[in-house]
Amino acid sequence: MRAGLKICGLTRREDIAVCQRLGVDAIGINLWRGSPRGLTVDAAQRLLESDGGSLLKVGVFVEATPSFVCEAMQDLRLDAIQIHDDQPLEPFAALGWPCVWVIRGTPELASLRVPSPEPAWILLDASVPGFGGAGHRTDWRWAAEAVRWFSPRPVWLAGGIRPDNALEALQTVQPAGLDIASGAEAGTPGVKDEGKIAELLAAVTTAGAV
Repeated sequence: MRAGLKICGLTRREDIAVCQRLGVDAIGINLWRGSPRGLTVDAAQRLLESDGGSLLKVGVFVEATPSFVCEAMQDLRLDAIQIHDDQPLEPFAALGWPCVWVIRGTPELASLRVPSPEPAWILLDASVPGFGGAGHRTDWRWAAEAVRWFSPRPVWLAGGIRPDNALEALQTVQPAGLDIASGAEAGTPGVKDEGKIAELLAAVTTAGAV
């Protein structure tokens, strides 16, 4: 069974179509205006209005209130909530959608308490100023330990993953999936590269076949 692949920070309909056609598992819609890939709810509605595929659509939020998240999730018909700041996850999980628990940096694993209700999956990301990994890698040795620590819960890996190191990341960390934004782009934030997405899918397929 191969790892999952989520392409985050979608801003163009043609990139959603590419993800559908190639077989990407999930996409991330960034609703934080402080991000170069951030969209307003209205812009995200226009982006998703023609989406009739099977992609899992994840709303990515920073410094948002539960009421804003609830309204956005309903308006956009999203499937899961991903909170990228230090707010407790429980108020967002109480809204009724599956939640992604983001762990930034390399904290002491024994100090971490899994939110209740349990998240749909755990996402390991680098700790940098602002929110999101900004293309920086987290410590993959720590991440591999985290995968074992939280087992059997699914743990995904983000931060600095590109086509040229995706297979190494999968083999080293053995995550349940990869979450990639800038590593699927040709240089412009929010503009995805079909060739890179295809290479990333090839990496998860190769790792799953080993």
